Amino acid sequence: MLKEKKESNYLMRMLVFLIPLFVFGMGIAYAEPLENVQTSVLDYTNGMATIQLTWDADENISSYKIGCVSCFPNSVESTSENSITISNVTPFPNGSIAMLYGLAYDSENNLVTAKQIFVNLTQ
Repeated sequence: MLKEKKESNYLMRMLVFLIPLFVFGMGIAYAEPLENVQTSVLDYTNGMATIQLTWDADENISSYKIGCVSCFPNSVESTSENSITISNVTPFPNGSIAMLYGLAYDSENNLVTAKQIFVNLTQ
């Protein structure tokens, strides 16, 4: 029991020591692009929807691509803004859920982040 207590104290001291190193070593934390995506279904008739997507602006990102996985045929739209409206969005068969994705690129055209976006078209 004494050995377990010593190991527990050692692990706790190491954790207390490592947390500040990790926090200060990483510098300032920035939000991940496309972290806060808001969707609005503008119209949904005859199995097709028009969806508006907006997200927080990020000065480190130069362009975005928003695509539709559940659409047939699949589609992709590009923008340099922090919003986009996509037409002809269709849900997966026998359902009302559409699956979109967002890609964020920096000024050197490197992929920074990718995000799946699920939208219930009947809302």
